[in-house]
Amino acid sequence: DADSTADDLLAGVRDAAMVYHLAGVNRPERDEEFTAGNVGSLGALFAAIDQSVADDPKAARPAVVLASSAQATQDNPYGRSKLAAERALEDYATRTGTPAAIYRFPGVFGKWCRPNYNSVVATFCYNIARDLPISISDPAHVVELVYIDDLVAQLAAHIEQPPTGLMRGE
Repeated sequence: DADSTADDLLAGVRDAAMVYHLAGVNRPERDEEFTAGNVGSLGALFAAIDQSVADDPKAARPAVVLASSAQATQDNPYGRSKLAAERALEDYATRTGTPAAIYRFPGVFGKWCRPNYNSVVATFCYNIARDLPISISDPAHVVELVYIDDLVAQLAAHIEQPPTGLMRGE
């Protein structure tokens, strides 16, 4: 997790067949934290994988599954950081032969979602239930959503069939 040391990451990837990179920064105090959290965390993971392989050249590189965001298509600090993370994984996978999958998730809803943090649905429901104001900045914008259980099922499918090469999913 975010508090893992380099040694923690190394121990975690040493015998791993797959790493799910679900971490991300989406509500920082400063814009620079987007890149540090969304791209820098991948750099730390890559360093741990490289060290693990250097320690045991017979070891297989674990597949890396990256949770990105549909915001990667947007020109905002969060979107740019998610796109940079995708590109970092693409470059790493191409350079090292590490199997990888990149998913751009739309809005997620369901259990674990928090209002005013990571879910437009949770925010809408929270505000309506408390008679709080809601705002719609672009009424023409279509909101795409995915239910958390469907997302988990898609990611879990990689346990049975790990990615080979570099793949993208929506």
